[in-house]
Amino acid sequence: MAASALAQSAPPGSSLVVYEDGSARINALLNASLNVAIPAGIYMLTAELTVREGHVIAAAAGAQVILKTAAAYAGRIVGTIDKSFTLRGLTLDGAYASRLSLEGKPAASLIQVTGGTKVTLENNRFQYAPATAVWAWRSAAIQVRGNTFFETYQPIRLDGANIPAGGGTIENNTFTNTAAFKSIQHIEALYTDGLVIRGNTMRGAGLAEPSSHGYEGTWGNSIYLVNSNHYLVETNKVYSNYWSSLVSGSGSANGVIRGNYFLEGAHSSACMWIEQPGAAYITVDSNDLDGGISVGDTGGDHLTITRNTVHSRGVGIDVNSGAKDVLIQDNQFYSKAGFRNNNGMYLWQKSTPDVNVRVLNNHVQGFDKGIAINNSHGLGIVYGITLSRNTFADNNQNVWVPLTLLLKRPLGQ
Repeated sequence: MAASALAQSAPPGSSLVVYEDGSARINALLNASLNVAIPAGIYMLTAELTVREGHVIAAAAGAQVILKTAAAYAGRIVGTIDKSFTLRGLTLDGAYASRLSLEGKPAASLIQVTGGTKVTLENNRFQYAPATAVWAWRSAAIQVRGNTFFETYQPIRLDGANIPAGGGTIENNTFTNTAAFKSIQHIEALYTDGLVIRGNTMRGAGLAEPSSHGYEGTWGNSIYLVNSNHYLVETNKVYSNYWSSLVSGSGSANGVIRGNYFLEGAHSSACMWIEQPGAAYITVDSNDLDGGISVGDTGGDHLTITRNTVHSRGVGIDVNSGAKDVLIQDNQFYSKAGFRNNNGMYLWQKSTPDVNVRVLNNHVQGFDKGIAINNSHGLGIVYGITLSRNTFADNNQNVWVPLTLLLKRPLGQ
């Protein structure tokens, strides 16, 4: 497409030419080839790009390419149905400051993918998105690698990837939000199977509270898993958000959470939650946790929690009523409050014969009560708790059980 009056000089501080007819220019390139190298420039978009099956769309060698939504445009940059494609090395800018009225609206997502297999988004920058940056539905084995997500209302949402090809991979991305714009979660996965979340660096979800929380049930977390099975969350580094680093919620089962660094939220002393009905058969192993673990509540059962190091200003691990079958072994729990307070472990409402909680070979240090065991109102019977080979230091009391409780069997040591 020949240069025209629709090409403007670069904005102050930038050497990039601004193309006001960006949608037409990019679509002309897309229509001409399946392998597209976009020349340097800022392309203002007023319509969706016509991405086809098999497209590989990238910045030209050494070029900086910014695809930016025009202030008056209320739509997406890319929307596809049953197409597989690759985007590489581009900046997608949702112009958050000038499109505040579109906050949280699906139609304003930067990329919306329906179907397709192994859609690949790598080494891109997604910035200033007033809605979701990448929203994928029933897209098999989506690959999101090496991208930067900056000031995005919701960087990634995966829906319905519980299909034979699996839930895809989200790895080696950087997610950053500040209080400048509203945001909800970094990664929200619903009805996925086999999703891998690996090696990402994340911070700042929900620091500015979203106007509407939708049906999510929670917000302000980096990773939120709902009805997602056979997931792997490993080697991520997650810093402070509004609530926590990770929630494995309703219906999320057969997961592994290992080798991560998780920090507590600005409004919670817990850095991770495993809760709600159907959250089950989950392994939490070899994590560095700068905040407590909360499991149980209305769900969260059949859990294996091993070889973690936990520093908490609150409870080290809260094993609530829904967690009946739990192994807590070879962990280290330290209070970081500067004085002895709270409980290293709180085993709550173990009042039914199906309880099987094994607390083995852990170290608990610096709390008011190293291990506290209680039922509602301090009454009834405690079932199925085994303590063995645990060590304690600098606690006011190592193991505490109200005298009003009846132990069905001895706790051990």
